[in-house]
Amino acid sequence: MLKKLIITASLALNAQTYAEITVGQSVPTTGIAAETGKALALGASIYFNQINGQGGVNGELINHVVRDDAYEPQRTIQNAQELIEKQNAVALISFHGTANINALIKAKTLDNFTVPLVGIHTGADSVRTATPYIFHTRAGYTQETDKLVKLLSDNLGVTRFAVMAEQGAYGEAGIAALKAALAKKQLTLAAEEWYERKTGGTNKAAQALAKANPEVVILIATTKPAASFVQEFKKQGGTSQLYALSPVQFEEVAKQIGKKTAHGLGISQVFPYPYDTRTRLVQEFQRALYDELGSGSSGKNEAMAAIAKYPSYAMLEGYISAKLVVEAIKRAGKAPTRAGVYNALTTLNRYDLGGFIIDYNATKRTGSNFNEITMMSPTGALTR
Repeated sequence: MLKKLIITASLALNAQTYAEITVGQSVPTTGIAAETGKALALGASIYFNQINGQGGVNGELINHVVRDDAYEPQRTIQNAQELIEKQNAVALISFHGTANINALIKAKTLDNFTVPLVGIHTGADSVRTATPYIFHTRAGYTQETDKLVKLLSDNLGVTRFAVMAEQGAYGEAGIAALKAALAKKQLTLAAEEWYERKTGGTNKAAQALAKANPEVVILIATTKPAASFVQEFKKQGGTSQLYALSPVQFEEVAKQIGKKTAHGLGISQVFPYPYDTRTRLVQEFQRALYDELGSGSSGKNEAMAAIAKYPSYAMLEGYISAKLVVEAIKRAGKAPTRAGVYNALTTLNRYDLGGFIIDYNATKRTGSNFNEITMMSPTGALTR
Protein backbone atom coordinates (compact mmCIF):
# COMPACT_ATOMS: atom_id res chain seq x y z
CA MET A 1 0.00 0.00 0.00
CA LEU A 2 2.76 2.46 0.94
CA LYS A 3 4.73 2.00 -2.28
CA LYS A 4 1.54 2.20 -4.31
CA LEU A 5 0.53 5.48 -2.69
CA ILE A 6 3.94 7.08 -3.14
CA ILE A 7 3.97 6.44 -6.89
CA THR A 8 0.24 6.66 -7.61
CA ALA A 9 0.34 10.20 -8.96
CA SER A 10 3.17 9.39 -11.36
CA LEU A 11 1.53 6.21 -12.66
CA ALA A 12 -1.90 7.78 -13.04
CA LEU A 13 -0.60 10.57 -15.22
CA ASN A 14 0.69 8.18 -17.85
CA ALA A 15 -2.85 7.33 -18.82
CA GLN A 16 -4.12 10.92 -18.83
CA THR A 17 -4.07 13.64 -21.42
CA TYR A 18 -3.64 16.36 -18.81
CA ALA A 19 -0.49 18.43 -18.59
CA GLU A 20 1.83 17.51 -15.74
CA ILE A 21 3.32 19.60 -12.98
CA THR A 22 6.22 17.67 -11.47
CA VAL A 23 7.13 18.00 -7.80
CA GLY A 24 10.24 16.08 -6.73
CA GLN A 25 11.21 14.54 -3.41
CA SER A 26 14.35 12.82 -2.10
CA VAL A 27 14.00 10.90 1.18
CA PRO A 28 15.39 7.71 2.69
CA THR A 29 13.03 4.85 1.85
CA THR A 30 15.73 2.32 2.71
CA GLY A 31 18.27 2.30 5.54
CA ILE A 32 18.26 3.50 9.13
CA ALA A 33 15.87 6.45 8.60
CA ALA A 34 13.55 4.70 6.14
CA GLU A 35 10.33 4.80 8.17
CA THR A 36 10.46 8.56 8.59
CA GLY A 37 11.39 9.06 4.94
CA LYS A 38 8.51 6.89 3.76
CA ALA A 39 6.09 8.75 6.00
CA LEU A 40 7.22 12.14 4.66
CA ALA A 41 6.63 10.89 1.13
CA LEU A 42 3.33 9.26 2.02
CA GLY A 43 1.93 12.41 3.62
CA ALA A 44 2.80 14.47 0.55
CA SER A 45 1.51 11.79 -1.81
CA ILE A 46 -1.84 11.58 -0.03
CA TYR A 47 -2.43 15.31 -0.44
CA PHE A 48 -1.33 15.33 -4.09
CA ASN A 49 -3.62 12.35 -4.80
CA GLN A 50 -6.46 14.27 -3.20
CA ILE A 51 -5.81 17.30 -5.41
CA ASN A 52 -5.47 15.14 -8.54
CA GLY A 53 -8.77 13.46 -7.69
CA GLN A 54 -10.37 16.90 -7.83
CA GLY A 55 -8.94 17.61 -11.28
CA GLY A 56 -5.53 18.95 -10.31
CA VAL A 57 -4.39 22.56 -10.14
CA ASN A 58 -5.63 24.93 -12.85
CA GLY A 59 -6.49 21.85 -14.93
CA GLU A 60 -3.04 20.27 -14.54
CA LEU A 61 -2.27 17.19 -12.44
CA ILE A 62 0.57 16.90 -9.94
CA ASN A 63 3.25 14.35 -10.82
CA HIS A 64 4.87 13.53 -7.47
CA VAL A 65 8.22 11.82 -8.12
CA VAL A 66 10.01 10.26 -5.12
CA ARG A 67 13.64 9.11 -5.08
CA ASP A 68 15.39 7.10 -2.35
CA ASP A 69 18.61 8.60 -0.97
CA ALA A 70 19.10 6.03 1.85
CA TYR A 71 20.10 8.94 4.16
CA GLU A 72 23.27 9.42 2.05
CA PRO A 73 24.12 13.09 1.28
CA GLN A 74 25.69 12.42 -2.14
CA ARG A 75 22.60 10.54 -3.27
CA THR A 76 20.47 13.48 -2.17
CA ILE A 77 22.45 15.75 -4.49
CA GLN A 78 22.19 13.25 -7.36
CA ASN A 79 18.46 12.81 -6.82
CA ALA A 80 17.85 16.56 -6.72
CA GLN A 81 19.75 17.11 -9.96
CA GLU A 82 17.85 14.31 -11.68
CA LEU A 83 14.50 15.60 -10.44
CA ILE A 84 15.32 19.07 -11.71
CA GLU A 85 17.08 18.30 -14.99
CA LYS A 86 15.40 15.08 -16.14
CA GLN A 87 12.00 15.33 -14.48
CA ASN A 88 11.75 19.12 -14.88
CA ALA A 89 10.41 19.60 -11.36
CA VAL A 90 8.98 23.07 -10.68
CA ALA A 91 9.53 22.53 -6.95
CA LEU A 92 11.08 20.09 -4.49
CA ILE A 93 9.43 19.00 -1.26
CA SER A 94 10.21 17.56 2.19
CA PHE A 95 13.84 16.46 1.88
CA HIS A 96 15.37 14.71 4.92
CA GLY A 97 18.53 15.02 7.02
CA THR A 98 20.94 17.72 8.18
CA ALA A 99 24.01 16.33 6.40
CA ASN A 100 21.94 15.79 3.27
CA ILE A 101 20.68 19.38 3.20
CA ASN A 102 24.13 20.74 4.02
CA ALA A 103 25.51 18.83 1.03
CA LEU A 104 22.74 20.15 -1.21
CA ILE A 105 23.46 23.71 -0.09
CA LYS A 106 27.21 23.30 -0.58
CA ALA A 107 26.65 21.98 -4.11
CA LYS A 108 24.48 25.08 -4.79
CA THR A 109 21.95 22.85 -6.52
CA LEU A 110 18.94 24.92 -5.50
CA ASP A 111 20.61 28.26 -6.25
CA ASN A 112 22.02 27.18 -9.61
CA PHE A 113 18.66 25.90 -10.84
CA THR A 114 16.61 28.53 -8.93
CA VAL A 115 14.22 25.84 -7.68
CA PRO A 116 12.34 26.14 -4.36
CA LEU A 117 12.48 23.37 -1.76
CA VAL A 118 9.48 23.43 0.57
CA GLY A 119 10.00 21.71 3.91
CA ILE A 120 13.15 19.99 5.17
CA HIS A 121 13.30 17.44 7.99
CA THR A 122 15.99 19.22 9.99
CA GLY A 123 16.12 22.23 12.29
CA ALA A 124 19.86 22.86 12.16
CA ASP A 125 20.86 26.52 12.39
CA SER A 126 23.38 25.98 9.57
CA VAL A 127 20.59 25.53 7.02
CA ARG A 128 18.12 28.13 8.27
CA THR A 129 19.52 31.09 6.32
CA ALA A 130 21.98 29.41 3.94
CA THR A 131 19.85 29.86 0.81
CA PRO A 132 16.63 31.72 -0.01
CA TYR A 133 15.39 28.68 -1.95
CA ILE A 134 14.59 26.60 1.16
CA PHE A 135 11.20 27.37 2.70
CA HIS A 136 11.17 25.97 6.24
CA THR A 137 8.05 24.52 7.84
CA ARG A 138 9.46 23.52 11.25
CA ALA A 139 10.98 25.29 14.22
CA GLY A 140 14.76 25.00 14.60
CA TYR A 141 16.80 23.00 17.08
CA THR A 142 17.56 26.27 18.89
CA GLN A 143 13.86 26.69 19.66
CA GLU A 144 13.53 23.03 20.66
CA THR A 145 16.52 22.94 23.00
CA ASP A 146 15.69 26.33 24.51
CA LYS A 147 12.22 25.08 25.42
CA LEU A 148 13.50 21.77 26.80
CA VAL A 149 16.18 23.41 28.95
CA LYS A 150 13.77 26.08 30.21
CA LEU A 151 11.19 23.44 31.17
CA LEU A 152 13.69 21.17 32.91
CA SER A 153 15.85 23.84 34.53
CA ASP A 154 13.30 26.48 35.51
CA ASN A 155 10.32 24.25 36.32
CA LEU A 156 11.97 21.05 37.57
CA GLY A 157 15.28 22.35 38.91
CA VAL A 158 17.43 20.09 36.73
CA THR A 159 21.14 21.05 36.62
CA ARG A 160 22.89 17.87 35.38
CA PHE A 161 22.24 17.43 31.66
CA ALA A 162 23.87 14.86 29.38
CA VAL A 163 23.46 14.13 25.68
CA MET A 164 23.57 11.23 23.25
CA ALA A 165 24.01 12.41 19.66
CA GLU A 166 24.46 11.13 16.13
CA GLN A 167 27.97 11.60 14.71
CA GLY A 168 27.93 14.15 11.91
CA ALA A 169 26.03 17.29 11.00
CA TYR A 170 22.76 16.49 12.80
CA GLY A 171 24.39 15.67 16.12
CA GLU A 172 26.78 18.60 15.89
CA ALA A 173 23.93 21.01 15.16
CA GLY A 174 21.81 19.65 17.99
CA ILE A 175 24.63 19.70 20.55
CA ALA A 176 25.61 23.26 19.57
CA ALA A 177 22.01 24.36 20.13
CA LEU A 178 21.81 22.46 23.43
CA LYS A 179 25.08 23.92 24.75
CA ALA A 180 23.90 27.42 23.85
CA ALA A 181 20.61 26.82 25.67
CA LEU A 182 22.45 25.53 28.74
CA ALA A 183 24.87 28.47 28.70
CA LYS A 184 21.91 30.83 29.08
CA LYS A 185 21.28 29.12 32.44
CA GLN A 186 25.01 29.05 33.35
CA LEU A 187 25.02 25.28 32.90
CA THR A 188 27.28 22.87 31.00
CA LEU A 189 26.94 19.26 29.87
CA ALA A 190 27.76 16.67 32.53
CA ALA A 191 28.40 13.98 29.89
CA GLU A 192 28.45 13.65 26.10
CA GLU A 193 28.20 10.42 24.06
CA TRP A 194 27.92 9.77 20.32
CA TYR A 195 26.72 6.96 18.05
CA GLU A 196 27.78 6.12 14.50
CA ARG A 197 25.42 7.54 11.85
CA LYS A 198 25.26 4.58 9.48
CA THR A 199 25.04 1.69 11.92
CA GLY A 200 23.00 3.43 14.61
CA GLY A 201 24.65 1.39 17.36
CA THR A 202 24.00 3.01 20.75
CA ASN A 203 24.92 0.32 23.29
CA LYS A 204 28.24 1.88 24.24
CA ALA A 205 26.63 5.31 24.72
CA ALA A 206 23.79 3.79 26.76
CA GLN A 207 26.18 1.95 29.05
CA ALA A 208 28.34 5.04 29.62
CA LEU A 209 25.39 7.33 30.34
CA ALA A 210 23.65 4.78 32.57
CA LYS A 211 26.84 4.69 34.63
CA ALA A 212 27.04 8.51 34.76
CA ASN A 213 23.29 8.64 35.46
CA PRO A 214 22.71 12.42 35.12
CA GLU A 215 19.30 13.90 35.86
CA VAL A 216 18.40 14.22 32.16
CA VAL A 217 19.72 12.79 28.89
CA ILE A 218 18.81 14.61 25.65
CA LEU A 219 18.70 12.39 22.56
CA ILE A 220 19.80 14.02 19.31
CA ALA A 221 19.03 10.98 17.23
CA THR A 222 16.87 9.44 14.57
CA THR A 223 14.13 7.03 15.63
CA LYS A 224 15.79 3.61 15.55
CA PRO A 225 18.94 4.63 17.45
CA ALA A 226 16.84 6.58 19.95
CA ALA A 227 14.67 3.54 20.63
CA SER A 228 17.62 1.18 21.00
CA PHE A 229 19.29 3.66 23.36
CA VAL A 230 16.20 3.89 25.59
CA GLN A 231 15.99 0.10 25.78
CA GLU A 232 19.68 -0.45 26.59
CA PHE A 233 19.87 2.53 28.97
CA LYS A 234 17.00 1.18 31.07
CA LYS A 235 18.42 -2.35 30.87
CA GLN A 236 21.69 -1.01 32.32
CA GLY A 237 19.80 0.53 35.23
CA GLY A 238 19.75 4.13 34.04
CA THR A 239 17.10 6.22 35.76
CA SER A 240 17.63 9.63 34.09
CA GLN A 241 14.73 11.41 32.44
CA LEU A 242 15.03 10.96 28.67
CA TYR A 243 14.02 13.59 26.11
CA ALA A 244 14.42 13.48 22.33
CA LEU A 245 14.34 16.13 19.62
CA SER A 246 11.55 16.13 17.04
CA PRO A 247 13.07 13.77 14.41
CA VAL A 248 12.16 10.85 16.73
CA GLN A 249 8.80 9.29 15.75
CA PHE A 250 6.93 7.98 18.78
CA GLU A 251 4.96 5.21 17.03
CA GLU A 252 8.13 3.60 15.73
CA VAL A 253 9.76 3.77 19.18
CA ALA A 254 6.79 1.90 20.68
CA LYS A 255 6.87 -0.71 17.91
CA GLN A 256 10.61 -1.27 18.26
CA ILE A 257 10.98 -1.58 22.03
CA GLY A 258 7.42 -1.92 23.31
CA LYS A 259 5.09 0.54 24.99
CA LYS A 260 6.20 -0.33 28.51
CA THR A 261 9.88 0.34 27.79
CA ALA A 262 9.09 3.49 25.80
CA HIS A 263 6.90 4.90 28.60
CA GLY A 264 8.27 8.19 29.95
CA LEU A 265 10.28 9.22 26.89
CA GLY A 266 9.74 12.94 26.30
CA ILE A 267 9.77 14.17 22.70
CA SER A 268 9.90 17.75 21.45
CA GLN A 269 7.40 18.34 18.62
CA VAL A 270 7.34 21.04 15.94
CA PHE A 271 3.95 20.27 14.40
CA PRO A 272 0.46 19.94 15.89
CA TYR A 273 -0.47 16.58 17.40
CA PRO A 274 -1.84 14.50 14.48
CA TYR A 275 -4.56 12.99 16.70
CA ASP A 276 -5.89 16.32 18.02
CA THR A 277 -8.99 17.12 15.99
CA ARG A 278 -9.50 20.55 17.53
CA THR A 279 -7.74 22.11 14.50
CA ARG A 280 -9.12 22.12 10.97
CA LEU A 281 -5.72 21.07 9.59
CA VAL A 282 -5.70 17.85 11.62
CA GLN A 283 -9.34 17.15 10.77
CA GLU A 284 -8.53 17.44 7.05
CA PHE A 285 -5.37 15.37 7.47
CA GLN A 286 -7.23 12.56 9.23
CA ARG A 287 -10.00 12.50 6.61
CA ALA A 288 -7.49 12.39 3.76
CA LEU A 289 -5.50 9.63 5.45
CA TYR A 290 -8.58 7.58 6.11
CA ASP A 291 -9.70 7.93 2.48
CA GLU A 292 -6.36 6.44 1.38
CA LEU A 293 -5.55 4.03 4.22
CA GLY A 294 -8.84 3.21 5.91
CA SER A 295 -10.32 -0.28 5.95
CA GLY A 296 -13.61 0.73 4.41
CA SER A 297 -15.46 0.96 7.73
CA SER A 298 -16.52 4.29 9.12
CA GLY A 299 -15.98 6.09 12.36
CA LYS A 300 -13.31 7.79 14.42
CA ASN A 301 -11.67 4.58 15.61
CA GLU A 302 -11.08 3.42 12.06
CA ALA A 303 -9.52 6.76 11.16
CA MET A 304 -7.21 6.52 14.18
CA ALA A 305 -6.18 2.99 13.21
CA ALA A 306 -5.33 4.16 9.69
CA ILE A 307 -3.10 6.94 10.98
CA ALA A 308 -1.35 4.67 13.49
CA LYS A 309 0.06 2.45 10.73
CA TYR A 310 2.80 4.98 9.97
CA PRO A 311 4.77 7.73 11.79
CA SER A 312 2.02 10.35 12.05
CA TYR A 313 4.09 13.48 12.69
CA ALA A 314 6.25 12.81 9.63
CA MET A 315 3.15 12.15 7.53
CA LEU A 316 1.63 15.42 8.70
CA GLU A 317 4.90 17.20 7.90
CA GLY A 318 4.83 15.89 4.31
CA TYR A 319 1.13 16.73 4.03
CA ILE A 320 1.74 20.33 5.18
CA SER A 321 4.56 20.80 2.67
CA ALA A 322 2.35 19.48 -0.11
CA LYS A 323 -0.43 21.91 0.82
CA LEU A 324 2.02 24.80 0.63
CA VAL A 325 3.37 23.69 -2.75
CA VAL A 326 -0.13 23.33 -4.18
CA GLU A 327 -1.13 26.79 -2.92
CA ALA A 328 1.99 28.28 -4.52
CA ILE A 329 1.30 26.46 -7.80
CA LYS A 330 -2.26 27.84 -7.77
CA ARG A 331 -0.95 31.37 -7.28
CA ALA A 332 1.68 30.89 -9.99
CA GLY A 333 -1.08 30.37 -12.58
CA LYS A 334 -1.36 28.20 -15.68
CA ALA A 335 1.82 26.38 -16.78
CA PRO A 336 3.73 27.36 -13.63
CA THR A 337 7.48 27.88 -13.72
CA ARG A 338 10.04 27.51 -10.94
CA ALA A 339 10.30 31.26 -10.69
CA GLY A 340 6.53 31.56 -10.53
CA VAL A 341 6.25 29.00 -7.73
CA TYR A 342 9.16 30.57 -5.85
CA ASN A 343 7.62 34.05 -6.06
CA ALA A 344 4.22 32.71 -5.02
CA LEU A 345 5.73 31.10 -1.91
CA THR A 346 7.05 34.48 -0.82
CA THR A 347 3.46 35.77 -0.75
CA LEU A 348 2.30 33.25 1.89
CA ASN A 349 2.26 35.82 4.68
CA ARG A 350 0.61 34.53 7.85
CA TYR A 351 -0.93 31.74 5.79
CA ASP A 352 -3.38 29.73 7.92
CA LEU A 353 -3.40 26.03 7.07
CA GLY A 354 -6.20 25.47 9.54
CA GLY A 355 -4.82 26.21 12.98
CA PHE A 356 -1.16 26.04 11.93
CA ILE A 357 0.34 29.28 10.60
CA ILE A 358 3.11 29.52 7.99
CA ASP A 359 4.64 32.95 7.50
CA TYR A 360 6.89 33.70 4.50
CA ASN A 361 7.67 36.98 2.75
CA ALA A 362 10.26 38.38 0.37
CA THR A 363 13.08 37.74 2.85
CA LYS A 364 11.62 35.43 5.53
CA ARG A 365 11.95 31.66 5.09
CA THR A 366 11.42 30.36 8.64
CA GLY A 367 7.72 29.72 8.31
CA SER A 368 6.98 28.42 11.82
CA ASN A 369 8.30 28.46 15.38
CA PHE A 370 5.63 26.10 16.74
CA ASN A 371 7.05 23.85 19.47
CA GLU A 372 5.62 21.76 22.32
CA ILE A 373 6.84 18.99 24.62
CA THR A 374 5.09 15.59 24.65
CA MET A 375 5.66 12.39 26.62
CA MET A 376 4.98 8.75 25.77
CA SER A 377 2.33 7.15 27.98
CA PRO A 378 2.04 3.47 29.01
CA THR A 379 -0.41 2.96 26.12
CA GLY A 380 2.12 4.12 23.53
CA ALA A 381 0.22 7.37 22.90
CA LEU A 382 1.42 10.87 23.77
CA THR A 383 0.50 13.17 26.62
CA ARG A 384 0.95 16.91 26.09
